[in-house]
Amino acid sequence: MRAANGQRASRGERKMTEAEVLRTHVELFYGALKSRDWDQLAAIYSDDYMLVRPDGSVLSKQEVLKDLQVGGLEFKNIEIADTNVRIHGDTAILTAESRTVTSRQAEATTSHFRLVAVYAGEQGGPRLVHFQSVLLPG
Repeated sequence: MRAANGQRASRGERKMTEAEVLRTHVELFYGALKSRDWDQLAAIYSDDYMLVRPDGSVLSKQEVLKDLQVGGLEFKNIEIADTNVRIHGDTAILTAESRTVTSRQAEATTSHFRLVAVYAGEQGGPRLVHFQSVLLPG
């Protein structure tokens, strides 16, 4: 089956654009983190979502949502720069540099990291399937 743009589409998946991936990541994903919109986050994360933290620990979708809700992690500010989106069929890979200010139990933490976010094209829009980051100096 071919989509209107000539790209192969299968199993309800669809071709994404770079702009759509960036909008999903910056406006929807980061927006939901900052506003603590758990329903929006649950909709963005795929059912088999995996987070790999800089220390190598791995969390599932349910574990991430629980950590955000019960663990009290709050995102105060999120900046993104040096973005690069590569699209391969129904998959998009976003690499970027990010700076965040988070708080857990009133203790603020500032982080600077390089990220890789993998999105799958689905009927409702891009869904985040994998997020991995590496700490950068400063």
